[in-house]
Amino acid sequence: MKLSWGFAVSSLVYAASAAQDGRIYILDPTPRASSLQAATTVDPATARLILAQRLGLARFHSIDKTCSDESLGQINAFGGVQQTLFGGEDVATQAHALVWIEGVDDADAVAGTPDSWTSSFTMAQPPSAADSKRLIEDMILQAQSLPEKPDPKGATYVSNEYIDFHLSKLRQPQLFNDYLTIFHLDLKSKDKVAKPSLEAISNAISALQAVEPKENRFAITLVVMPPTSSLSKRAASPYGTYDRPDQQGRGLVPTEAPMSLTTPEPATSPNPALPANMEGFPVFTQAEGNNTSPPLGILPRCFQSQSDCDKATNGCSGHGKCSMLHKGEPGSEGRKDCYGCICTPTVVKKGDADKKQHTQTTYWGGPACQKRDVSVPFWLFITSGVLFAFLISGGIGLLYSVGSEELPSVIGAGVSGPVRK
Repeated sequence: MKLSWGFAVSSLVYAASAAQDGRIYILDPTPRASSLQAATTVDPATARLILAQRLGLARFHSIDKTCSDESLGQINAFGGVQQTLFGGEDVATQAHALVWIEGVDDADAVAGTPDSWTSSFTMAQPPSAADSKRLIEDMILQAQSLPEKPDPKGATYVSNEYIDFHLSKLRQPQLFNDYLTIFHLDLKSKDKVAKPSLEAISNAISALQAVEPKENRFAITLVVMPPTSSLSKRAASPYGTYDRPDQQGRGLVPTEAPMSLTTPEPATSPNPALPANMEGFPVFTQAEGNNTSPPLGILPRCFQSQSDCDKATNGCSGHGKCSMLHKGEPGSEGRKDCYGCICTPTVVKKGDADKKQHTQTTYWGGPACQKRDVSVPFWLFITSGVLFAFLISGGIGLLYSVGSEELPSVIGAGVSGPVRK
């Protein structure tokens, strides 16, 4: 009974830690109606793309071709209007405040009333504080590498003064490229710097929302993350892949392995592959048609539909076909349908037509059938090597045992002294 109670308590603790999600609140001077119809739960990779769109850093964050229509809709709904960040005609200021607070159990205690924000959404399974800090540092480098935009009326300068005045009461914020102010605070960090209370943070954010006159109001993005759980699993790239500018200004440095054979470049014209207001995002594309080149990167084992499987694996690299691996279970919490590649061997006939031909069979493996299956030759080589090593060592041991035996005593039987008469 004690064991069952202990197991129940540990399960509740784990469930409570896993149930904490990140919250992102958005305040735009010109709200968009599309944000009210979008799903309010996103994954970390989609949240990164939304932040990149809002901060004007879309050129460094490419949308993968496997991105679902739901994720594209969320980026389009919560990403804001790209032009407004850099002096659009409909907004007088291009200033933007990014406030990122880590280690908060109750997000509403920081954000205040939901009605004071244009929209908000949830980040499911948020990454650790260290991963979030790395993303913020990379976004800072991206903002610094952008060219400065003209501001003849000085509206951005005035707005930045408001931002600095209110946030400096908590801790001095940082301004990058004269338009982006980033305030990052980890309430659970072990540094000895005094940390403000949740009430003080909420009051400062409320003051940012109520800037007067209204012509000097600016876009605000508030990210509230829960404490990092020791039970949460770590991932290699929880926010996905993107490009980071070199600090010496020698170009872009990929933070992870590229997901395509093409190098993403800043878009110079509207991209027909993306919805409206998302032309700033480059897209990983490959040649249309019967493209069977092996896809790069880490691919999931299961896909939600056969079309997603064909698109992500390039038709299983031409070495198989996408089929249903197992059928899902009914119910929202049940197991969903799983589509994946079923590899087929490649048989090639070699030799002249007049002479005797022989066939060469190649087996394939991997989530996209992109890797040669060398398991049979490998085990044949290992087994043969072990067998030969056993025979050689046995022969040497047999020779050594024969050479170490004593000579028989019959050799000395014919040798005797003289006979006495």
